[in-house]
Amino acid sequence: MTVYLNTDNPLQNFKYLLNSKYYVDKSNIIYKLNEIINTENRYVCITKPRTSTKSSIIDLVGAYYTKVIDSKGIFDELNISTSESYEKHLNKYNVLKIAFNNIPRGKNTYKKYMDMLETSLINDIKEKYPEIDINNCISMPEVFLKTKDKFIFIIDEWDYIFSHNLFEENQQDFLEFLRNLLKDKPYVALCYMTGVLPIKKYSEGSALNMFKEYTMLNDHVYSDFFWFTEQEVKELCRKNNEISFEEIT
Repeated sequence: MTVYLNTDNPLQNFKYLLNSKYYVDKSNIIYKLNEIINTENRYVCITKPRTSTKSSIIDLVGAYYTKVIDSKGIFDELNISTSESYEKHLNKYNVLKIAFNNIPRGKNTYKKYMDMLETSLINDIKEKYPEIDINNCISMPEVFLKTKDKFIFIIDEWDYIFSHNLFEENQQDFLEFLRNLLKDKPYVALCYMTGVLPIKKYSEGSALNMFKEYTMLNDHVYSDFFWFTEQEVKELCRKNNEISFEEIT
């Protein structure tokens, strides 16, 4: 069973969200991402304070793009289904999701944690591509290049070790790991990354300069997908039928 690659966790989590009485359809964020997939602008980092929609957007993105599970029946009922690019990218990619805030017990040094991460990634590739020989690969990019395939990377809490002051002596090594894995790599169809802290605060020079960063202070592209619009709040009040829009404004 894979740990990071092509798991069904995003779809299962998204199904739970859909079953919620007060679900708000934010699926049109896919339209925005489809515009930049397989382009030089395919690196997006959303750095915002933690919100109730952050995890749900991650699950939505993973459930839409994953090629190992048919999610068309779900997305056909959502707003994104009216987009011209809807079926072009639906269930077409390998999806690799990494949450950097998930540090297993016992992996309390940078080396132990990164060894675990890279071993899991390699094992995932071996399981997905048993026909290729990656035993002599000397780097993670070489492993991915061997597949000759496209991947969508979903990275949650990219800044966790910074915000929690972990592995302080190796934080620049971590940035180099991300740069080497992602920057200008032909196997990256899209990288959707989230966090709380701004990239520029920690990534000096060119380490992660391929990312277009959107923050709570400067985001006219994705902001509506992480906060509720006035119309959405009105609709939620109508469904709730216990408090009016006027009472909360």
